[in-house]
Amino acid sequence: MTRVSRKGRTPEARAFRAERVLDAGMALATRGGYDAVQMREVARIAEVALSTLYRYYPSKDALLAAAIQVQLQELREDIVQRPPRQRTPEGRAAEVLHRAFRAMQYNRGWAHAALSAYHIPKPLGERYETPPLAETPQPTSLAELMGRAAWGPDHRITTAEYRVLHMLEALWSSSVIGWLNDQLTPEYVEERMKFAARRLLMPEPEAGR
Repeated sequence: MTRVSRKGRTPEARAFRAERVLDAGMALATRGGYDAVQMREVARIAEVALSTLYRYYPSKDALLAAAIQVQLQELREDIVQRPPRQRTPEGRAAEVLHRAFRAMQYNRGWAHAALSAYHIPKPLGERYETPPLAETPQPTSLAELMGRAAWGPDHRITTAEYRVLHMLEALWSSSVIGWLNDQLTPEYVEERMKFAARRLLMPEPEAGR
């Protein structure tokens, strides 16, 4: 019989360390991409019971999504410590995408796992528990980080601005996939991001001018 604490949690669950689990998942991804991240192997490396792992992360994609949030938090800290120096909002947004892409270049296996977790279609008939896209930037997303860099932390991003930021985020994802598939060079990806940010975020000229 499993011993349960007064708070309703087993000693094993109380000993659970998310950081250790996420590190294990990222290590496996580094070795072999998305397919290498197996929940049983994550549990073994992190030294937690498989049932405990599933209690916190019900699927491999959920675990990878949590690891992606860690990476985005690190990118946020980097932006705060080293704000983009470009003079225009579109230039600063493009730099955020460049930094995110360079992080992917350092770890191709992790890039494969992260992009696969978000872009492999769900099985036909499976529904999202929550709407897949909101009309406002989600906490710690590339869109939110671009908006912060482009217009400052006090700027209230409008629905129209967010739609543009999400278009850039989607283009970034497809570009990274193209790079992973050896269809795009790193240089082309960066030029593509700069061009798209300039075209989509550049203010429209005033009427009559």
